Amino acid sequence: MLENLLQALIFIFPAYVANGAPVVGVKLIGRATPIDRGAKAWDGRRVLGDGKTIEGLIVGISSGAAVGLLILLRLPQLYRGVFEPLTLSAGTILGDIFGSFVKRRLGLKRGQPAPGLDQLGFVCFALALSIAVYGIPAWLDAATLISLLLITAFLHVGTNYLAYLLGLKREPY
Repeated sequence: MLENLLQALIFIFPAYVANGAPVVGVKLIGRATPIDRGAKAWDGRRVLGDGKTIEGLIVGISSGAAVGLLILLRLPQLYRGVFEPLTLSAGTILGDIFGSFVKRRLGLKRGQPAPGLDQLGFVCFALALSIAVYGIPAWLDAATLISLLLITAFLHVGTNYLAYLLGLKREPY
């Protein structure tokens, strides 16, 4: 099981990078163009809000894919194709966008917490998209998945708090 968990953590690392990179990237770029361009949904609320940006989307997917390609060079057997890290990164961003969409429909404002959705939505979408395209990875079993989700939740909380302390985020969650 420990070997499977280690494989899972390395496998999913591009998703972790894709999830965190937009915060740093948008700060460095100094510009943030909302994906929804201010559009409102049927409920009168923003579709996504100001937190989901074109720049963040590009930085997230490209950063995650680049890290994944570096992993692929070192551990070529880990991924089932050269585009799997890109698939994981795109799934991550789609999951994050979906989470924002759901939060807006629930009436939650940007930065308000949605426990579970905030910590796990991105990784669930990343895995789901990867599985849809490439099939189930050899390391995936119930115990490994549960462990991966628990570790992801704790890492997400910790890295968000660190980003808050560094002034990259307005909220510590």
